[in-house]
Order: sequence, then structure tokens, then C-alpha cells
Amino acid sequence: MSSSHYVVVGAGTAGPVIASRLSEDPAVNVVLLEAGKENVYEASRTQGAFFKLFGSEADWQYETTAQAGIGGRAITHPRGKAVGGSCLLNIGAWLRGVPGDYDRWAHEGAAGWDGAEALRTYVRIEDTDRGPSEWRGSGGPITLSDLPAPTALADDLLFAFTEAGYGPRGDVDGATPYVADRYQSIFKARTRRTPADAYLTDEVRARPNLRIITEATVTKVLFDGTRASGVAYEKGGTEHVLNAEREVILSAGTINTPQLLMLSGVGPAAHLREHGIEVIADVPGVGENLHDHPTAPVVVTAPRGVGGSYLADPTSDEALAQWRSDRSGPAAFFSQNGVGFVSRTGGSLVPDYELLFDYNPAIASNSPVGGPTAEAGEVEQRNGYKIWAVLLHPKSRGTLRLASADSHEKPIIDPGYLSDPDDRAQLVEAMRHAQKLTQTPSLARYTETVYPAVDADDSVFHEAILSSMYTTYHLAGTARMGDLSDPLTVVDPQLRVRGVTGLRVADASVIPTLISGHTIAPSVMIGERAAQLIRNAD
Repeated sequence: MSSSHYVVVGAGTAGPVIASRLSEDPAVNVVLLEAGKENVYEASRTQGAFFKLFGSEADWQYETTAQAGIGGRAITHPRGKAVGGSCLLNIGAWLRGVPGDYDRWAHEGAAGWDGAEALRTYVRIEDTDRGPSEWRGSGGPITLSDLPAPTALADDLLFAFTEAGYGPRGDVDGATPYVADRYQSIFKARTRRTPADAYLTDEVRARPNLRIITEATVTKVLFDGTRASGVAYEKGGTEHVLNAEREVILSAGTINTPQLLMLSGVGPAAHLREHGIEVIADVPGVGENLHDHPTAPVVVTAPRGVGGSYLADPTSDEALAQWRSDRSGPAAFFSQNGVGFVSRTGGSLVPDYELLFDYNPAIASNSPVGGPTAEAGEVEQRNGYKIWAVLLHPKSRGTLRLASADSHEKPIIDPGYLSDPDDRAQLVEAMRHAQKLTQTPSLARYTETVYPAVDADDSVFHEAILSSMYTTYHLAGTARMGDLSDPLTVVDPQLRVRGVTGLRVADASVIPTLISGHTIAPSVMIGERAAQLIRNAD
């Protein structure tokens, strides 16, 4: 048995931030526990070959239940299992949302998490050549760079956004999101630099008061009465106990954090008793409020003989060898590297839809897409493009539940995709906005077949959604932050878990409602704010 002042569970996105910041104080000891290994995976460092990690030992390999709203399909959810977490196997997009997103958090009970405070934190943690400014930071730990593209089609997709009347070229993390942008990502010199890399530098790792234990799977939080006293974890086939003299901080992610809370006796009492788990605190909101950004594509094939797309295989041995040599070639690019945001009412403070521009029409093996594939049978050989329509503020909510009291058994993940009928209608509307771009001068020469067709009625869109709706991998909300007067709130605005002491949650699970962006940036921001709140409480 060993002990530390603070035990941080999960070295994904927020956990390294917290461990690094807390260990800045030499008077406290911090232990950071990670279920996976150090990041020894070359493909994770690339922009385009990270798909090789899907289904590997670096992936928790989660999958949803059959989703009635999309024809009974289950959706795979790769989740990173290594230092760096899911930032090892995603596109690394730094899309922060808008101040209005965070104002909504504050309005709904997360006092102190408003847009002005979020912006101050983002400016402090960024290092981008788009700063320093009122909207952008320079000199912070998170290095950001523009995404490269090997084809003019990438820029033509951005020009199309402007020609369709949605806004000029600009910085989507700037004063307004209503611009077309090749968004920035967590890459430096075409090499992925995760938040774990940024915060757990060699200098930080050398601190005598910080210990990082990898291949250590936490099985439960331990309690002395209702006070979190430490954790039990498995490493090398042996169970260990680590005491926490001050606090345990869970940063295990939207899936693993609520699972761990429930395994530890914190969650809906009836559900815990169903699995024979002693109830430490009846917290009915644990595992509720699960939601995600659903997305569906408008798929376009170009006329025969027209080029412009980028169809090379980024995961091939040859592509990795080229990237290893000079950071060029297919593994150095990700084709979905342009974005623009759209408002239903024309310029509201918070956008409704995101359009992701993709200059590769090929069908990813993990993402079944209908349309021209069935009609033409040769999309993988033909040029073209896709525009992914993303519903930013879905009403649908789902749940995460235990399958059993065995910590090794995967939980039951049911996001309830499109269970609210308004979401289906709005996703159709978002796809129609995407279609407008296909009719612009910049995309005319690339556009022959559009699916769904521009003049299609809603039934065709509904059919396309059933077969092609997918996820942006933005699961959030299962330990919702808010006012404790709401019985479904799990953590208060100081990120303290209700009904117990000495336990906080700091990761995407506390997000009350998804932002108009992606989840890396707010997860880092939550980690920064969590460390600040913990230090202020001492």
C-alpha cells in the first residue's frame, strides 16, 4: 500500500493537465494512473494513419447498443488506452466552440463556467501563430498549427462555403464561427503533440513529487464512510491500493468515469443494487445525459477524368515509411480538414450545424456510407468529395449502464441517437445546407452525382440517414456538472461529486451540453480549471 496527496485516474486529455499543474507545487505529491501503456505507437503521431490503432491494444474498443433511430445499427467508439488517451486516435481538431456555449453551461447551473472565463482559459493555454489576440493565445502549452492539404479541392471546398453565402474565410475560433477555415489541430511540424505530450514534458516527468504509473487499471474508488480515501488498481496481475490523503480526481472519460463511479458505489441506487454493489451515495445522474454529435454525409462523385481528390492509403507501410522519412505523403494528411458553421436563423450567437469538408470520397471501413456506392459501385476509384453535416445541439439523450459488477466487463453504451424526432429533422436541414455548397462555381467541375440528390424529398434523406449517420466521437455528459438543486446533477461547479467528499470528476463526462465544436479543447480547459479549483481549495 502506498499513498499520495492526489490520485488522478486517467492520463488521456484532462488527466495530464491536472497532474502537471498540481505537481507544480513541490509540497504535494501526485500520482497519475493510466490503464494503457506509454504512447509507443508510431501511427498515433501521424495526421492520417491513426486509424491503424482502431481495434488495437491502444483502443478500449467500445460499441453502442443497437440504435433504433438509425435502423438498428450499432456504432463503434474507439477510445484511446494509452498515455494521451483518445487524442492518439482522432483527428486532433482544436475547435473550441463559442462563448455562448459556455454561457449556457453557466445559465443551467455551472456557475463560473461562462464564456468569458472559458475564453480566458483558452487564451492562456494556446500557442498558435494566430495569436496573441483577444481571441487567441500564444506561448501556452498547447501547440496548434494549420492543417496541410495536398490538393486544391481542399481550398475549393472552403471557397464554396463563401459562395453559398455562409461567410468569408477566417478563424472559426476567432470573433465569429461563421467563416470557412482549415481548422487548427494539435500538430507541430506535422507530428501529433497530444495534451499529454504538452503537459507531461521531460522536465515535468522529472519532478520528484509526480509519479506516473502505466498499465494500471483502476477497479474502484475506495471510501472511508463517504470520503474517497484512495483507489484499487490492477497492474501485472496484482491488485494494489493507493491512498489519497486529499483527493481522488477521475479523468477517465465519458465512458470509463461513470462506469468507475458506479462500480465504486456512487450512482443510481436501484441499478447498483441490481448488480450487488454496496451503495455509498445514491446519485441518479451518473450515466445519464449521454449525448454525442451525430453526423451524416452528402456524398459527391466527380465526372470521369476529373481529379482533385486524394485517394492514397494513409495507413500503408509505404505511407508510414514516407512520413517517417520526411513527414510527407499520405500519412501526413487527413482529408476532412476544412470546416464552416451554419445558423438556422442566420447568424445567431451559437451555431446550429457544422459542415466538415472532406476531399476524399472513399468509404472508411468503419463508417458505412450509402448513396453513390450502391449506384456507381466505383466511388473508391472515382474522384469526388463529401460534406459531413453535423448536428451540434441534439436533443436526444441516452445512458451508460453497468453490464455487471465486474470491472473487466464493458459497460452498456446507449446514446439514443436520433431518439428525439427533432434531431432527425434538423439533421436533414443540415444536409440541405451542405448540398448548397455542391452547387457553387468552385465545386461545379467536381460535381456529377450528389447523394442525396439536391431535389430529393425528406424521405430520401431519412433513408440516407438510416444507413449513413455516424458519430463524430464526441460522447459527453455522463457526470453532468450543474447546480445540486437538480437531482440529475453529478458534480457541482467545483467538480465535486455529490453525496461524497474527496472525489472530483474532470473530463468530458462533466460537460452539461455539447459545445459548437469538438471535445479536445473543452477537455483541456476543464483540466486547467479543475487544477485551479483544487489549488484554491487547499
